[in-house]
Formats: sequence, structure tokens, C-alpha cells
Amino acid sequence: MQQLKVLTLLVAEPAGSTIRGLSSAMRVSLATMSGIVDRLETQDMIARTLDPSDQRVRRVTVTDAGRDTIQHLLAARPELTHFPLDRLALADLEALTQGIRALVAVMQEDLPG
Repeated sequence: MQQLKVLTLLVAEPAGSTIRGLSSAMRVSLATMSGIVDRLETQDMIARTLDPSDQRVRRVTVTDAGRDTIQHLLAARPELTHFPLDRLALADLEALTQGIRALVAVMQEDLPG
């Protein structure tokens, strides 16, 4: 289940995330998140790459196989594809997206290290 949650987070974030960011989002230790990421990488669901702005940081992104897995799960459960967001106007969705990005940025500033 944790692997599925990580895949879902990564599908929703085109730029990917860091292991620290994922562990914070899921409220698990870095060691636990490293294990989850290792298992997903072994299954070719995610990839680790160097961050273009900081070569010390590894970004975790979803692969096509990981994206396909999420899409197949959603297709098998059509009720999961009908979100209240579908009924929002584009301007409201853009405002919501901006707010969520601002919240994530502030949360990442509060992370130790």
C-alpha cells in the first residue's frame, strides 16, 4: 500500500520529488522511504536521477511503467476517477494548484537539513 501511495504522489508531481520530500509527505522515516523507493525501482516503477539544479540531490520520478500501473488501477475502479475537482472551473483549479504549490514550498522550507 505504501508503494502505491508513493507512486500516486509521484504521478501527481511531474518534476518528481526527493526521498526526504516523500518521507515527509508520507510521515515515515528516511530509512523506510529508502526501502519503498528501492522496491519500486527494482520493479521499474520509478527512476532516480540527479537534480539538474543541485547534483548532490537525487530526484525520484515515476516511469512509464509506474504511470501505466496507476492508470490501470484507476480504470479498474471507475469511481476513483470522478473527483469533485472535475466540477471546478479552470480558474478555481489554477488557484487551488497555486495554493498547494505554495503550501508544499513552505513545508519543504521547514524540513531539517
